[in-house]
Amino acid sequence: MASIRTIENLESVLTEDLKWRTHEMQLWEQVASSCRSHQLPGVLRGGVALVYAHWEGYVKEGARAYLEYVSRKGLKVGQLRSEIAAVALRSKLGRGEASKSSLAHTEIVELLRSADALPANIPYNSAMIRTRSNLYFDVFADIMHSIGCDASRHEIYRSIIDKRLLRHRNDIAHGREEYVSLADWVDIRDRVLVILKDVRTQISNAAANEEYKRK
Repeated sequence: MASIRTIENLESVLTEDLKWRTHEMQLWEQVASSCRSHQLPGVLRGGVALVYAHWEGYVKEGARAYLEYVSRKGLKVGQLRSEIAAVALRSKLGRGEASKSSLAHTEIVELLRSADALPANIPYNSAMIRTRSNLYFDVFADIMHSIGCDASRHEIYRSIIDKRLLRHRNDIAHGREEYVSLADWVDIRDRVLVILKDVRTQISNAAANEEYKRK
């Protein structure tokens, strides 16, 4: 994968990644629409898993790509907005939190006092984007917050994500006999795409407007 050093690089990654995911979900609808009635339940069960995979996959990849873009700016911690500065310091803060040593806690205090002058080594591997393998709305909102973006505009879709997409997906993943109609599947898919398109827009705008910087 090419490095993400410019806005053009970032735009390309965000656009192409969403494009192939959207195309695959559209193809799945075409397949489902042409199925015989006895084939449809199994196809749609697979379709729910597919929509969830793209929901989690794009949120994770979009956030990862943005953190890589910001990381390659070579900024210091003090130049970053608080949310992204927290990502840069997360591993160090995590070690201090896990330790019972007063020495480790003192080192954390000293780190925080001097952090502004430190190079912002922002980790951007996919493991840093914590979806917890269950991307409920609250988890999605936390990821968006961590990169300085806003999930609250999609609060109207909370129940669709939590009570329809995640519930169906988890029931299917655990082998339960869970069925959805084609109309229901299309509705879930379309709402997910609305959110993902906005994720792309928010990240793109944040990069263009340098919203990763401390005001």
